[in-house]
Amino acid sequence: MTGSVALRGLTLGLAFMAVAVLAPLPGWAAGNGAPSFAPDDELLQLLDGKATAFKDQVAAPDIDAMIAGVQKMAAAVEQRDLKGTRQAWIDSHAIWMRCEAFTADLFPGLNEKIDVWPNAKTGFHAIETTLFAQSPQIDVRQIQGLLDNLGTYQRVLHEAKFTGYYLIASSSTWAFEMGDQRTDGGESTLSGNTLVDFQNGLDGVDRIWRFVFADAVRARKHFLAEEIDSEIAAIHGLLQVDELDQIPEGVFEKETTRLASLLADASVTLGWRAPDYTDIGE
Repeated sequence: MTGSVALRGLTLGLAFMAVAVLAPLPGWAAGNGAPSFAPDDELLQLLDGKATAFKDQVAAPDIDAMIAGVQKMAAAVEQRDLKGTRQAWIDSHAIWMRCEAFTADLFPGLNEKIDVWPNAKTGFHAIETTLFAQSPQIDVRQIQGLLDNLGTYQRVLHEAKFTGYYLIASSSTWAFEMGDQRTDGGESTLSGNTLVDFQNGLDGVDRIWRFVFADAVRARKHFLAEEIDSEIAAIHGLLQVDELDQIPEGVFEKETTRLASLLADASVTLGWRAPDYTDIGE
């Protein structure tokens, strides 16, 4: 993802401004109390419990699998297997893209090291630059650096507390940011993997929605839940093309912005405020 995204001229309503990261990362997301607006105690306990379960059952195993994928990449390098190295990059980066829905705002410093784009000096895209070049070169130090940063991420994630509000705010941030990435042409152009990036990024939003929030929103505002389901399905449909350029200009951005806004509506329906975003500049 981009290291410091700034969008201008777009507004979402419901306290949405041009996106950046969730700013600041709320102290209560790390376990320091509750937001000033919150669901009733029973619902809050339910959603925070589901957020914890999501971390343990979905997020943590994905980080484990991603580390295993990068280790496979390193092994393929040792075997001088270019095809295997490239496939391991694609497979492990796909997992990262699913994780973006909860990652970008959680540990921004580590995110910069792992998946900064463009002008990457470390992480996935630094490796991509030479691995997918016409004359491929592989710097094993870059792969080891990625493994080290993912190991740090894994340890920090283990200590982090996921809350319901954090996850709904983070996933709506990421939904909106995907539209920004499309405007910039996507982040994995050298590997030809940008379309798959978006498919996996949307899967990341979809699974948070279904695992944590869908049932609770449906019980309170059935039609809003149906709208979110339909919007996710519509974007999935948009991405069923052979090339990203086959999606008409502006359509993907419009639909991901709408999904972000619907998730903000869901936040309000559940008793929180709408996620608050701020333009952090470049």
